[in-house]
Amino acid sequence: MKIDFASLLRDAWAIFRKDRDLLLRVAGVFFFVPAFALVLFVPPTPAPDTAIADRQAQAEAWVTALQGWVGNYGLGCAIAYLVGYIGLAVVFALYLDDRRPTVAEAMRRTAVIFPRFFLAMLVISIPTGAAMYLLLLPGLYLMSRFFLTGPIVIADRSVGALGAIARSWQRTRRAQFALLGVVAFVYLAGMLMGQPFLLLGQWLAGKGGNNPVAVAITCALAGFVAMAAQLASALLGVAAYRRLAR
Repeated sequence: MKIDFASLLRDAWAIFRKDRDLLLRVAGVFFFVPAFALVLFVPPTPAPDTAIADRQAQAEAWVTALQGWVGNYGLGCAIAYLVGYIGLAVVFALYLDDRRPTVAEAMRRTAVIFPRFFLAMLVISIPTGAAMYLLLLPGLYLMSRFFLTGPIVIADRSVGALGAIARSWQRTRRAQFALLGVVAFVYLAGMLMGQPFLLLGQWLAGKGGNNPVAVAITCALAGFVAMAAQLASALLGVAAYRRLAR
C-alpha cells in the first residue's frame, strides 16, 4: 500500500476525528497530567556555570548540581515518563486489535505486555537519545526507523523487544523519507509550539512576579502542546503500522 507523508497524516486525522472524545480522555490522563506535572514542578536540568573560569571546577560544580537535581526530581521524572509510555501502549492496543477493545480491555492487555514494551522503548531510546544529543538529523532518522517498534510489540505478542526493533528497522526501509518527514514534523512542531510557553512559565516564576495562577496556566498550555504531540505520534504510529503491515 502507498505510504507517504500526506497519507499518514490523513489516516491519523481520520482516527482522531472518529474517536476524539475517547482519545482526549485517554491522552488527558496519560499524556497531559504527567507533562503538566513535569513542567510545573520540575526545574530545567542544571547547565554548566559559565561564571566559573576554571574548567575542572566548572565540571565538578555542574556534576554536583546535576546529582542534586537527580536526587530531588529523578524519581518523579521517571514516573511521569512511565505513565506516558503506558498511555502510548494503551493507544496502540486500542487500534491495533481487530476486535476493537474497550479502554478497560486495552489497559488489561497493556498490563500484560508492558514489560516487553517498556524494554523495547528503553533500548531504542539509548541510540536515538545519543544521536539527538550530537546532531538533530541523525536522531530523527533513527526515530523514524524505530517508529514501528511499539506498534509491533503490541500487535504481535509473539515478538520480543529486540525482535520488534529489528522488524521495525526492516519494515520502515521502504518508507524512510515519509516516516522521517512525519517524525520531524511532530518533533519540531511540538518543540516550536511548546517552547514559548516553557520560557514564559520560567519568566513568570521568576522575574514575572511568581503569580501561581499565571504560572499554572502557562504550564498547562505547555502540557497541552506536549499531549498533542504525543497523541499525534501515537496515531501516526498506528497509521504507519497499518499501511506497512499489509
